[in-house]
Amino acid sequence: MSATTVRATDPFDFVLSPTCQVSAPPSDWASPTNDARRPFEHISFTVPDNMSGRPAVSVNCGYTGDGLPIGLQIAGQRFDDPGVLRLAAAFEVIRGRGRRPQV
Repeated sequence: MSATTVRATDPFDFVLSPTCQVSAPPSDWASPTNDARRPFEHISFTVPDNMSGRPAVSVNCGYTGDGLPIGLQIAGQRFDDPGVLRLAAAFEVIRGRGRRPQV
């Protein structure tokens, strides 16, 4: 997984993706699917970067209709932690930090 991720992302300075492709589950569920046969579907965007040593950060990019935060993952080239943090800071400035919606 590590070699495949590095090879697939090598042409790009940064890769933007959802941090998680599903909304947060109820707090008493074991995972977003609440199905022991499918416990890890919610981490499919984060695991490749974690396994390949690519730095990544999650920043808030909005809210669901229920007022739950939506994360944008910014992943960079290996060892470019400063670049990832600069892009995350720039995204927050451009987007504006905003306020959590009233629900």
